[in-house]
Parts: sequence; C-alpha cells; structure tokens
Amino acid sequence: MEFQFYFILEAEEELELRAHKSVISIIALIALLASTSSASVWQQKASKYFLSGVQTFYSSETMFNRNGDRFFLPQGGIFTKYETNVYYEFGLEDNIMFLSNFFFYGLSYRDSIGVITNGGFGDQEIGLQFQLTRDAPSAALQFLVSFPLYSNPGDPPLGNSQVDFQVGALVGSPFGFTGTQGFWEVFFAIRKRFEAPSDQLRGGFTIGLNISPRVSILLASSMILGLGNHDKIDSTLRFSQIFERNLDFSLLKVEPALIYKFNKHLSGYVGFSVDAFGREVGAGRAFKLGIWYQS
Repeated sequence: MEFQFYFILEAEEELELRAHKSVISIIALIALLASTSSASVWQQKASKYFLSGVQTFYSSETMFNRNGDRFFLPQGGIFTKYETNVYYEFGLEDNIMFLSNFFFYGLSYRDSIGVITNGGFGDQEIGLQFQLTRDAPSAALQFLVSFPLYSNPGDPPLGNSQVDFQVGALVGSPFGFTGTQGFWEVFFAIRKRFEAPSDQLRGGFTIGLNISPRVSILLASSMILGLGNHDKIDSTLRFSQIFERNLDFSLLKVEPALIYKFNKHLSGYVGFSVDAFGREVGAGRAFKLGIWYQS
C-alpha cells in the first residue's frame, strides 16, 4: 500500500498493528468527510421549513490509491458506517434561508486481527442561503460552516477535529412543456479547511424526473477534489496522525434514488450510492432510506 513508504518499524509485529490502525483512520475519516450538503436552489420562503431524516448504511472492502486504482484492504478489512442524518431548512425571509445538517455515526472496522467500534456525533454543518433569482434558471449563494460536536474523535475517528468554511453557488431549472416533467440542478463550492488538511473544490449535478404524480426518480453525482495544499508530514508522528495531517483526497459519487409522495407534505426516499472513482479514498457503496417533510 502507498502509505507504507512513510515509516519503517523494526518489529514486524508492531508494523502489522500500526498498519491496521492506520487503515481504520483512513477509511473512517474519508467516509465521513465525503458527505455533501443536501440543500437545493429552490429554497424555503419566509416561515416555511423542510425537514428530512435519512439513515445510511455504508460499507467498503476496497480503496482507491493515489493513481485511482482499486485495491482490497489488508487482512480482509471491512469498514462499516451507520449514519443518521437530520437535515433542516427554515425560511428567515423569502430570499434568505437557514439550514443545518446534523450527523450521528456508528462506525466499525473488522478484519482478521479483530474489530474496533466507535459511535457518536460527528462534524455538523450550519449555514445561510441567499436566493438570487427565482426565475428559470433559479440561482442561489450558500455559506456553510462545519464544526466538530465531540471532544475526542476516537477510533475509528468521528471526524477530523477542525472547522471548515464553504462558499457555494447553485443553479437549477424545471424542464418539460409545462415545467413539471422534471428539473436539473448544478452545485459548485470551495471549502476552506482550517488546520492541516487540503482545501477542496466540491460540485454536483442532479436530474429529477416526475414519472407520475406521486413518483419521482433522481440521478445525482457529486465530486470532491482535494487541492493538495495540505501541511507537510511530521515524521515523528504515528501513521494515523500523519494521515490526519496529510488528508488530501478526491472522490466521485453516483447516486440514483426514488421518491414517493404520500401527500403534499410527506415523502419517502430510497437511494443507492456508489463511489465511482477516487484518489486516496475508500471505494464503497451505500443504501439510504429517508423521510422528507415539507411545511
């Protein structure tokens, strides 16, 4: 594996143990950091709100190396993440919206050596979104702050123990003869990651098709591109610490989903996510179940 070049240990037994803990930190941190915001360009008007709860089941037995090639985790390793996500939007004014994105994790890493588990609140997001225009296409600007809601990230780590700031732009429009057949939306952002890890460019594209009055299909893709401006490695650190201080990765996800509208307020969500391509990142897949409520 690529990371074995960073350090040399005298005892083979000690090398195996440290490599084991390193893989756990790598997979867990990137699986958590690869999450993207759920906001849409069509934001809430004054006093209206949107609330969703989504349960994600993620697993990975492989990783992408620095060249984008897949390889299996050592000792038959499997990383599993159970993510509970509560997302909320509230219209402060017709053109200004508050949003929050909260995460709770259950994490485990299992291989031939043993099992390590951890759970708790991860890195959370809050922000403001400003509607620039509601015409077709609609446009909005978004400002987000990500912060840890834990004192000790543990092992596998719940996050990277730092504050991030993100500025993004959203553009979207309905399509079809009456404008009700579906929609498209594009998202682009830059995320400033304070402390050691690289800053990131983030983006995404979503197409929605209304196949009946109650059923819609979503096809989304999202991208994270590490900018490579991370801190230099301190050779005195353990490898898991080195990785946290040298966190630079890229990832492309593809996510088809189905939405069923129970009534004008309540909808159900079923989705599947695949890590299609990446660099220095886990290559896994996820199944999602959720409930959406629109006031």
